[in-house]
Amino acid sequence: FRQAIMYALDRKFIVERIWFGIGKEAQGPFTSKTAFFNPDAFKYSHNPDLARELLEEMGLKPDANGVRVSLKLLQSPYGGPWARLAEYVKQALGEIGVNVVVESTDAGAFAQRVSNWDFDLTFNILLQFGDPALGVSRSYISTNIQKGVMFSNTMGYENPRVDELFALGASSIDPDARRAAYKEVQDILIDEVPVVWLFEMERPAFVNVRAHDVVTGANGLYDDFAQAWVD
Repeated sequence: FRQAIMYALDRKFIVERIWFGIGKEAQGPFTSKTAFFNPDAFKYSHNPDLARELLEEMGLKPDANGVRVSLKLLQSPYGGPWARLAEYVKQALGEIGVNVVVESTDAGAFAQRVSNWDFDLTFNILLQFGDPALGVSRSYISTNIQKGVMFSNTMGYENPRVDELFALGASSIDPDARRAAYKEVQDILIDEVPVVWLFEMERPAFVNVRAHDVVTGANGLYDDFAQAWVD
C-alpha cells in the first residue's frame, strides 16, 4: 500500500508547482546531501497505473464510487504551501481510489496528535544534520519508538535488521563498513516505505555582504553563529 502511494504522487510536480522549484525530489530516507547517500538506490517513478495494480493485488477493489479505502490526512499547520500540498495529495490519491479527508488543526494540537500516533496520514519535516547517525536513524530505529515524543519514530516502524545496520553505521570507525551498512539500510527502507519521501526542502537565506562565517557547520542556519563576524 505504501509503495502504491509512492507511485501515485508526482514529486516533481510537488517541487515545481507547490514549492516553486525551491527543493529537490526525494529519493529515499537519506537526502542527497547526507553522508553515505546512495544515488544508485531504487527510485520510485510517478506511475499511477502501477499504483492501481498494487492496490488490486492487495484485494482493495473500488466500490461503486471508485473508492477503495478512505484515510484521514492531518495537514501540517505551517502555512499555505502545506495546505496546497494536502489538496494535491487528496487529488492524486483520489485518482487511484484512495479517498482522503483533510483535517486541519493548530501547531500545538498537530504536534500532540502526531506524537501520539493519532493520524492516518500526515506531513513532517526532519533535519538530517551532518551524519546519518545523528539525523536519519532516529526516525526508523525501534528503540526510538516513544509515544508522546515528537520527531521520534512516530510510525512505530520496527525492523531488527534496520536496527542492526544503523547501530553498525553509528559505531564503526571504518568508512567502508559504514558505507555498506547505510547502503543496505537504504535498500530495505526504500522497499518497505515506512515513510513516503516527498522532497528535500531548501530554505533560501539572505546574508549581508558584511557578514562572514555565518555558516560553518552541517547545521547550516540552525547553528549558533558563534564564528560569525561583521566588517
